[in-house]
Amino acid sequence: MKYRWLGFFLLGMSLAAAGPAMAAVFEVRPEILVNFSDLPSPWQMSTEPPENLVSQSAGHISPAQLAAARKAGIDSPEEAARQMLKGNELFLYNPLSGAHVKVDFSPLRKDEAPPRARVLKASARYAAEGLQSEEGIEGATSKVGKARLVGAKAAYRVDAEYRMHGKPTRFIGIVSFAHDHWIYLYYTGPNPGLEDLKVANTVFESFRVSQKQRADGETPFQELAVF
Repeated sequence: MKYRWLGFFLLGMSLAAAGPAMAAVFEVRPEILVNFSDLPSPWQMSTEPPENLVSQSAGHISPAQLAAARKAGIDSPEEAARQMLKGNELFLYNPLSGAHVKVDFSPLRKDEAPPRARVLKASARYAAEGLQSEEGIEGATSKVGKARLVGAKAAYRVDAEYRMHGKPTRFIGIVSFAHDHWIYLYYTGPNPGLEDLKVANTVFESFRVSQKQRADGETPFQELAVF
């Protein structure tokens, strides 16, 4: 894998005294960490896209996208979808319901200025408007408002409902910026899907972005596993 998985753990008493305990820590980019509340069963985490999401996304690969993929030696919609999904750093998902959260950190391009709040808001609105033109989506309604992402100066949230190939679907998108990276958190799940929605909102509310702090050459977090 591209990045190091820092694993699940319960924070020690010294960290607990500083704020709410976080259960999952992930290094999305060198020196940039995210952490958030533990996931209840049957939710899982992976740095690889889950197979049900690959299959679902393959159904939305357009002929033009597949033609471009074939030029790169990719012949199937499933493999094209897999490669596109790998642009995300982390996947949180319920394998039973298909609900999932995609976590994507995109670095600023060369000479690109950090976005102001109005640019983040415009990006969130663009994401909301884009739902209306996606293949298989009907009756999309959405709203955009301010959100809070710990570690970021500004964030905007999209809440949308629509029918995806006839299935009632709920979408939540968080658009933010921190440490020279655009940050996108995208939840998609059944509507109403209240249990999955509760998990997603807990992730968003507990999600924190920070720089990795070093003391005497050691990481401040216990490393349990490396992928």
